[in-house]
Amino acid sequence: MPEGPEVETVRRGLLPVVGTKILEVKVADHKKYRPQRAEIEALEGTTITDITRRGKFMVFYFEGNSRKAALNHLGMTGVWYHYSDQVWNEFDVPFEEYPHWKVYFGLDDNTHLLFVNTRTFGRFEMFTPEEIEEHKSIRTLGPDILDDEFDTDEFVKRMLGRGKSRIKEVGKCLLDYTIVAGCGNIYKSESLFLAKINPFTPANQLSENQLRELAKRLTEVGKKALRFQGSSLRDYRMVDGYSGLMQNEFNAYDRAGDPCSVCTTPILKATQGDRSSFWCPSCQDNFVIS
Repeated sequence: MPEGPEVETVRRGLLPVVGTKILEVKVADHKKYRPQRAEIEALEGTTITDITRRGKFMVFYFEGNSRKAALNHLGMTGVWYHYSDQVWNEFDVPFEEYPHWKVYFGLDDNTHLLFVNTRTFGRFEMFTPEEIEEHKSIRTLGPDILDDEFDTDEFVKRMLGRGKSRIKEVGKCLLDYTIVAGCGNIYKSESLFLAKINPFTPANQLSENQLRELAKRLTEVGKKALRFQGSSLRDYRMVDGYSGLMQNEFNAYDRAGDPCSVCTTPILKATQGDRSSFWCPSCQDNFVIS
């Protein structure tokens, strides 16, 4: 699933369409999109005024007779493509005949936006801008790993939590967007590796120093992933169709059985919740950092 750095890379790739007018809209006849099909089609004639990111969501803003907004999640396989008119006209068949497309915008600068979503876990939902801010998935977000000034104090507070959340394993905590936004499974393993924290350690067994070190590593890994334009393991692509390169920089994720880059001990893999965690049993064996 695309994480914060991948979504931010896509957002930046889409910024050239900000300021363009939508001349044509088409929405696939898919059960997930039928309920809002008319609302999306009503974007014809509006102008794209901004595209922002909140965690793993992108928010599209439109101006026409009224202000509108769309909450977009790429899901596991969602991809936006931005085509020039020349490339668009070289397609062998109309795009409607290609599988898995969901939303199309024809723009007044003679370019074309196409949202493709193979497994349909992604979404493109219409709201008012005010409704976006009150949406539970937005208003409950924790500090974002790509924030210019990551709120470490708030991160520590949310990691420690209350009640049962205090004994949740740290690897699970980092997948909770209400604790930290934009991280996801890939950068969870990478950050914990650099912080020398075992992913199965209960959060309440971590010292404040460990949590602050983890916060530092989360932002370090997130910003590095952004520089490398994300990780392409399966479906993720930038808007021009190219892959990201962060997968070539992994220390732990997807490296089960490979020697640790620090101590050469083989990297381990185990299921944690419904996801996989990767770690070095030597470098990440201590629960307390003095």
